[in-house]
Amino acid sequence: MESIYNVFKEIELPDTCPPNVKEELISEIDLIRNSLSIVEVYVDDLFNVASALVSVIKLPSRTPQP
Repeated sequence: MESIYNVFKEIELPDTCPPNVKEELISEIDLIRNSLSIVEVYVDDLFNVASALVSVIKLPSRTPQP
């Protein structure tokens, strides 16, 4: 899934950074970004499930009994 415009490819000019280092850095940044996207999906699902469970559970009311 290659995007048309990748801002990370403009981190360093080609003459100041060896091409292999630049490619490795871009690869690492993409890996971190993709990993965080996956974590975000699963954490969001986890919170949705927890929220649904809490809303289903009927908690006892705290009104004083006479």
